[in-house]
Amino acid sequence: APAPAPVDSTAAEQRSYDAALDLFRGGNYGGAIGAFGTFIKTYPKSPLAPSAQYWIGNAHFAQRDFRAAIAAQRRLVAAYPDSQKVPDALLNIGTSQYELGEAPAARRTLEDLVKRYPQSDAAAKAKQRLSGR
Repeated sequence: APAPAPVDSTAAEQRSYDAALDLFRGGNYGGAIGAFGTFIKTYPKSPLAPSAQYWIGNAHFAQRDFRAAIAAQRRLVAAYPDSQKVPDALLNIGTSQYELGEAPAARRTLEDLVKRYPQSDAAAKAKQRLSGR
């Protein structure tokens, strides 16, 4: 029988993810982007990889680099279409489009989110934005 994977590999994976998230929470967005990027390269099959990709987009958003945020979130949607992070990524894309003054595109993104993921928290926020603007 093949030897079971060492338990500490998942522990190392979690530590690496948590360290990147701590950078984000501390406001070190550039550092977080680098650390999450390294995480995805090191653990591409990790269940945390879609979240890491989401935080890359969020860190770009926090730096007000909305085009980079959109690109990062689109990567998440393309690479991890079944991830529970997809609705949040779409919300971040729509919000970034609003920030860039691309209201029609933003509206389309948010309407798509509501249609595809009606039960998600992100859809509830999208509905508020659609009615509030």
